[in-house]
Amino acid sequence: MDLHHPELTYAAIVALAAVLCGGLMTRLKQPAIVGYILAGVVLGPSGFGLVSNRDAVATLAEFGVLMLLFVIGMKLDISRFLTVWKTAVFTTLLQIAGSIGTALALRHALGWSLGLAMVLGCAVAVSSTAVVIKVLEASDELDTPVGRTTLGILIAQDMAVVPMMLVLESMQTKALLPADMARVVLSVLFLALL
Repeated sequence: MDLHHPELTYAAIVALAAVLCGGLMTRLKQPAIVGYILAGVVLGPSGFGLVSNRDAVATLAEFGVLMLLFVIGMKLDISRFLTVWKTAVFTTLLQIAGSIGTALALRHALGWSLGLAMVLGCAVAVSSTAVVIKVLEASDELDTPVGRTTLGILIAQDMAVVPMMLVLESMQTKALLPADMARVVLSVLFLALL
């Protein structure tokens, strides 16, 4: 019977490196998340190349994100979100419009296609909820007015991802059809209802 499981070895190496780098960054008064990213760079193909098979750690990464988002959901207070929802929605819409507008303005100067400009604009418009919440927790600002507003904006950005993906998907057909716009509007209404 073969007891050697390389996937578990990769997972253990990644977890150990993440803990060590995260602890080092915490001692240096930096967010632990910086250490986790550093561990990935050091172990990945651009570093020592110890973990070159991304599929081997993909499950671990997805599980980590799932657990982090679960913990975030446990701390989320809907009543607090409702107090800042107008600011969150306005800021998110302004951020999306600004990011996409900037990407479209740079499109001709940099030789980007319309699709590439839209994808880059959408990518720049959203933040990583998991990363920002860990930073807010580390600085004890999650329960402050600024932290609550930031959390509201992050939630609004997360909800805006679905309409952005639908718009980007419909752009593959080279035209935004009324049926596509109806899907976007229905998804926004469904997310608001949730």
